[in-house]
Amino acid sequence: MSELQKLQLTICHCHPAAVQLMERGLFGSAPKEPTLAVDLHVLDFITRLFLRISPNNTAICNTIEDFLSSQGYQLRGKDPLRRQFSMALRWYNALQQATTSFVDSILDISRQELLEGAKPNSTLTSLLPGTSQPIEDRTGEHNHDRPSKRTRTEGVDPASLGRPSDYLRSRCPVCFGGKSEFTEGFSVIVCIDACFTQKHNKQPRDPKHTHPKSVFVSPEEVDTWHDFVEEIRPRRSSPAKHTPETEEDGFEGMMKVPKSVLDICQDSFTAADGNREKASTQFFDSTALMALLCRHDRVLWLADMTTPGERQHYVFALISKLFEELPSHYTVGILYDIACAVERSCVNWGFLDEYLPRITFAISVFHAFGHGWACQCVYHPRKCIGFGLSDGEGCERFWHSISKLIAYLRVCGHHIRLYTLDSQIQHADSESLAGFGTWLARKWKHAKTKWEGGQKDVLWSMWEPQVLREQWESQKHAATRPLPRMHFTKLIL
Repeated sequence: MSELQKLQLTICHCHPAAVQLMERGLFGSAPKEPTLAVDLHVLDFITRLFLRISPNNTAICNTIEDFLSSQGYQLRGKDPLRRQFSMALRWYNALQQATTSFVDSILDISRQELLEGAKPNSTLTSLLPGTSQPIEDRTGEHNHDRPSKRTRTEGVDPASLGRPSDYLRSRCPVCFGGKSEFTEGFSVIVCIDACFTQKHNKQPRDPKHTHPKSVFVSPEEVDTWHDFVEEIRPRRSSPAKHTPETEEDGFEGMMKVPKSVLDICQDSFTAADGNREKASTQFFDSTALMALLCRHDRVLWLADMTTPGERQHYVFALISKLFEELPSHYTVGILYDIACAVERSCVNWGFLDEYLPRITFAISVFHAFGHGWACQCVYHPRKCIGFGLSDGEGCERFWHSISKLIAYLRVCGHHIRLYTLDSQIQHADSESLAGFGTWLARKWKHAKTKWEGGQKDVLWSMWEPQVLREQWESQKHAATRPLPRMHFTKLIL
């Protein structure tokens, strides 16, 4: 940013402007006849800066213009930099992502050939530079595929390999990249939550611009679950709200908490009321984000919400997406603010029937104490075997990490919003991957301290562990006992 130069280029089909500028270490604002070219080092610096602050092309361009003016360079016209600089930065980032996607596609093919025991074939050769298929076309193909199918070779699924899909292994190598034999607990622990501060103002759609490593569930998949839920629920008469004076309390299907307690939880949390408006669809075309994260706080999938309330079909879409990428023997512990209400819907209406035996629901720690004691006895993660010290608040930490983007994401274009979120997640992944060793050491030390403290408490109690376990089961049984039916006698005067 030390000087402003004028360049005259002789353009032909064999030596286009974009290539000539790249040879000079510059990147043009347009592929054929650019009027502005920016130094690659400047674009790289701005790209890295925008991963750490809220993107603001206007502020950057005004600063550059003012700096050049102080050096004696005068730019003609009103707002001479912003539009062209923004386009140069956008397509520079797109080229970076396309290059990364191209390299990853070659590595994915090599991995699949090793897994299948096949010899290298012409598939790899057809993807090398200089072949008939350009990078842009290949990136477009990835954009139209389902995210869960991006890295999967046709005819090969996780169930046949006995391990999670390549997509999941790339999302979190600690959760999905190791051995799949577990003697205790769950194969995977995930958490789900929605954030209604991540809205987007209603406006005309900008041109489609999709990140090659997008973590968003496609709108078509979300709509499929929405239609399915709307079709199934009205078919059967909805269970009447439990009132002690009208009917006897009891359990619904496989539920371990009586109806009276579940009704109280349903009324206590706004998240449990899908019809309660949290964001107006009159002013926002995207009302919130719902995320599915692993226990290492890495995003597995995001769903862009368009309803005014927190509807359950988003939860079902994310859970089904996860199980599509897992082997059939994997079990999953799911932490959610209103896990009791979600499991109740699954039991009453048959949602996620094929996956339900492999799921154990629990409530995120910060929301658990808002539920009744009977509900906590069953759904509190500290009282559920297998969840360990997982708190289910990884989504809250993720929402906090992208809170700096709230203002920008509300006014930018729809596809720019999704692309920005994907870029932020990719950056967070690279940073967390470098810190996994420290994270594991810290968590191991914390777990060991907790275990030693628990052992001391058991020894000081002077009771055998088996007796304490039996007493806890008795307490759970007493706390979750259905309420007796109340009888009223009419008094006639």
